[in-house]
Amino acid sequence: MIGIIAVYSLPITRKIVDKEMKAVEPQEILAEGRLDVWQQLTAAIEVRHNVKTVKAPETCLAMMQAVDSVGETPFYLGEVLMCEAAVRVDGVIGYGFALEDDPERAWCLAVLDAALAAGLPEGREIRAAIDGEGRQLLEERRLVQDLVAGTMVRFAVMEGQ
Repeated sequence: MIGIIAVYSLPITRKIVDKEMKAVEPQEILAEGRLDVWQQLTAAIEVRHNVKTVKAPETCLAMMQAVDSVGETPFYLGEVLMCEAAVRVDGVIGYGFALEDDPERAWCLAVLDAALAAGLPEGREIRAAIDGEGRQLLEERRLVQDLVAGTMVRFAVMEGQ
């Protein structure tokens, strides 16, 4: 799944950067990271803290914005299916959004968002998991990029130069 989620109160500002200085935003990592990692962190928080549902995960439609590559003008591509959730962890609200119909991811991201916003002790573990998933995501992207680069036609080589 490729996409971006919006976690509005997510108190993470650190990007994961590889050797070529290509950055991955924390929101991208949460959206594309392995769900089982987020589920394990969420389960640990649910056991130790008071987690209440504010808004159960449900599907919705959101306008997807893009930027024209020529004129640098923003425009709307159209509507995309999303899943949204809101929870309260120890009195602090967290929000989670996921592309497509993915209520489990939306729930987990809402719990993680609230846990980080509340400054829970699990915050360090959550940030470490985000860093690890970010490195994994960069490695996967690098492998795909290397595969694509291997199929590119080099016209200068074909002409004998």
